[in-house]
Amino acid sequence: MLLASCQSPELLLQQARGYADAGNHVEALPLYREAAEAGLPEAQLALGKCYDFGRGVKANPSEAVRWYARAAEAGNADAQDNLATCYAEGYGVPRNLPLAFRWYSAAAAQGNAYAYNNLGLCYRNGEGVPVDHVKATECFYKSAVSGNANGQYNLGRSYYHGLGVPVDHEQARMWISRAAQQGHQNAAAFMQDNNWL
Repeated sequence: MLLASCQSPELLLQQARGYADAGNHVEALPLYREAAEAGLPEAQLALGKCYDFGRGVKANPSEAVRWYARAAEAGNADAQDNLATCYAEGYGVPRNLPLAFRWYSAAAAQGNAYAYNNLGLCYRNGEGVPVDHVKATECFYKSAVSGNANGQYNLGRSYYHGLGVPVDHEQARMWISRAAQQGHQNAAAFMQDNNWL
């Protein structure tokens, strides 16, 4: 590992990803850590995921949050979305819906399709922000057109139930079908329940 410290954080990250892609998370972990401690947001995100999912190390929600937060503060949209989810679920931190909304908003402002869907859920369910079905549907649309299956499913449900848009079962079927084609189980069940197969 002495040689690793002479390498750039970007090269360390590249090597760590090589190990991780081969399923060797134990070897990837110290490389991610070194690149993360050098301040590379992508490595901080990756290290957060290691602690989040127990890859190469025992799962540790508070450590996951710590590394997601560092990457999020540096402007990494994926880390912002992950950090928001931690706050939304109370995973590794006390549940804080306004903070979740704030971080989902930051990630969505960078075009993150997952964050747009999650932001839509905040508006739909009144989590961290007042219920607003129009804004929820706008967020679901932005997620859906980016190809996100959750966004497509939620947009379809908005059309089906007339939440923020007029009821339109053709639009509902189109979007839910797209989600189902990506393997979204709830969308597939919705298609079956409505005889849309």
